[in-house]
Amino acid sequence: MKKNLKKLSSLSLVLALVFSLSVSAFAADISADRAKEIALGKAGVAAEDVLNLRAKLDYDDGLKYYEVDFLVPQADGSYLEYEVEVGAANGKVYDYDVDREGRANVKAEPKAEAKPKAEVKKQVVNGGDIGLAEAKKAALAHFGLNEADVKFVEAKKDYDDGVLVYDFGFAKGYEVKYSCEVVAANGLVKDAEREVVRGFFDKVELFFEVLVYALLNRKS
Repeated sequence: MKKNLKKLSSLSLVLALVFSLSVSAFAADISADRAKEIALGKAGVAAEDVLNLRAKLDYDDGLKYYEVDFLVPQADGSYLEYEVEVGAANGKVYDYDVDREGRANVKAEPKAEAKPKAEVKKQVVNGGDIGLAEAKKAALAHFGLNEADVKFVEAKKDYDDGVLVYDFGFAKGYEVKYSCEVVAANGLVKDAEREVVRGFFDKVELFFEVLVYALLNRKS
């Protein structure tokens, strides 16, 4: 009798586990509208302040997610283009990229105070230089991070279409990799990207990038 009770108890536990897993597997995904809300919240903007807000389902290595895209007009006539990956099952933000576009294929009138692109670039090139330390602060602040939270893999001066910029790359816990450019003249952050590091070998590669940077930039 006791053996039969034990068998029944074990069978009940197995059935309960199977039922629990089945419920989780067939749980409803979040809606496209909810994915848009999450993406806008991550960017810190309201729906009425963006253009071309779209969300489409996609898959990556078996992961089902919404790719949410939208444009945010800027005072100088350019646009910030956002691409946010939101998990369909849990609403988690897996990837978050921001790029600055001088021109965008949208139905929007340029603002009256916007200056021609060439003129803006000339002003930037002829401007000053905020320095590496301030540029680094601007890069970290853009992603809401502190220097103590990350490990750098790149921090250097460069030129982008004649504009002096600082190139940055840094990682947080070998799980997320960030990169961006900071305009030396005014601290403007552009071409910002956030990448979730998923694979084991990608994490190993990132580890060695951090190690090489640390060795090359260690203070004597």
